[in-house]
Amino acid sequence: PDNRVVRRNAAAVIQHGRVIQIVRKRLLPAYRYFEDKRYFEPGREVEPVNLETREGPVRLGVLVCEDLWDEGYELKPTAIYAEKGTELLVCINASPFVGSNPGRRDAKRFARSAGLTKKVSRYGIPIVYVNTVGIGDNGKNIIPYDGFSLAFDRDARLVAALKAFAEDQQSIVLENGRGCPVSEPPFDREAEIYAALVMSVRDYYDKLGIFRGVLEAVSGGIDSALGTAIAYDAMGKDLLSLYNLPSRYNTSKTQALARALAENFQVPYHVIPIQDMVDRVVQDFEKYLHRFRLPVTLENLQSRIRGLIMMAESNDRQALLLTNGNETEIALGYATLYGDMVGGLSVIGDLPKPDVYRLARYVNRKWDRSMIPEEVFTIPASAELKEGQVDPFDYDVVGPMMNDFTEMGWSPDELVEHFRARTLPPEKYGSGPGSLYDRYTVDQFALLASRLYRTLSQSVYKRLQGAPIIAVSDRAFGFDLRETIINGWDGG
Repeated sequence: PDNRVVRRNAAAVIQHGRVIQIVRKRLLPAYRYFEDKRYFEPGREVEPVNLETREGPVRLGVLVCEDLWDEGYELKPTAIYAEKGTELLVCINASPFVGSNPGRRDAKRFARSAGLTKKVSRYGIPIVYVNTVGIGDNGKNIIPYDGFSLAFDRDARLVAALKAFAEDQQSIVLENGRGCPVSEPPFDREAEIYAALVMSVRDYYDKLGIFRGVLEAVSGGIDSALGTAIAYDAMGKDLLSLYNLPSRYNTSKTQALARALAENFQVPYHVIPIQDMVDRVVQDFEKYLHRFRLPVTLENLQSRIRGLIMMAESNDRQALLLTNGNETEIALGYATLYGDMVGGLSVIGDLPKPDVYRLARYVNRKWDRSMIPEEVFTIPASAELKEGQVDPFDYDVVGPMMNDFTEMGWSPDELVEHFRARTLPPEKYGSGPGSLYDRYTVDQFALLASRLYRTLSQSVYKRLQGAPIIAVSDRAFGFDLRETIINGWDGG
């Protein structure tokens, strides 16, 4: 940035212990959380290098990530390599995982495969596509890289597919640019998203290297149940501890479900009743200040006392506290600042509420038993901060709507037009008798869209103070979806 030091993103080609070429990345992206243009100068040279093999020299071309995806760029590295007689392309990548939308095959893995097939079909050069595995971050988003490296022969046939979310290696043999075809790995949407979250928790813990355990507050609800399953698969039962912190408003049913969850996963379980603490804080507050004026203040006080206890435990045990807010709640601001938002990592903050249920179902399918008790799926969602409270949202509708505001970038008017035309994605919103088209009129849906969008804008100040979110979608809250706190636009 200061123009005194020139930095380039580069790859080295090494053979027999000697560097035979340095390849500087030519195409520098500036979208999502990629900011190459801000830090690097682009390379311009596109020259193959001779690689020695037992069969004679092979003309190798090296691409660095974006160099392969040249649509929209003036420079076309792959085409230049083809013109210069390149016989093999190797592309090294840090390509983030992006999961598929419900009912679709639009994950990043399919986009990569389609793009590689197109390149090979056009130029007839085999491509080895090597992708990193593990996590990176940009300060507010934890970015999972899924590996899933691929190789295509000159006939655009898949000849190698390495593991996803794990380090892997494989040798391939090409004769005259052709290899032995392999099958595309099977696809399971929920399994892939779940694996990305598990890997991210584990890698975050390991790479920071400052924690001695993982803490999870459980309520008996679906969010903390899924968070527990992810933490268990990431860290194992020896490093994970669960905590239930009931007040007078937490029912015996949810407390029993929280305990059953801990028993199913066989992890240490602690119950810390907070009602006496709440009463004491209320007493002292009203003694030295004034009586509470707003009921919501007392509700949030319960959440903040829970946050205080859990952060004290995190501090004292040097353990990582995971937060359980999902994308829909984060979008709505339906969370308590310095309460249930506290913690060091937001595990499910990029999952709409309906996806929380989908992944929780996957957990039980994976275990072939109800590790998450069945009743957790059927009880009404509730923060249990007052008598008889239930969450005031139709999550099957509100979840997809908030997701379309953020990922699709739709305005309220655009969303209403899709509703009017009945073109909202049925995989997300449902279809048939009893669908949202039967439950809402156009005017009712328009009023809901306007109110939700206003809430989305008003909640930015909360989101920016939350824990870093693991990104598994096309656009996650944090430094991926960049928002301003002061914004009076109503989306119209």
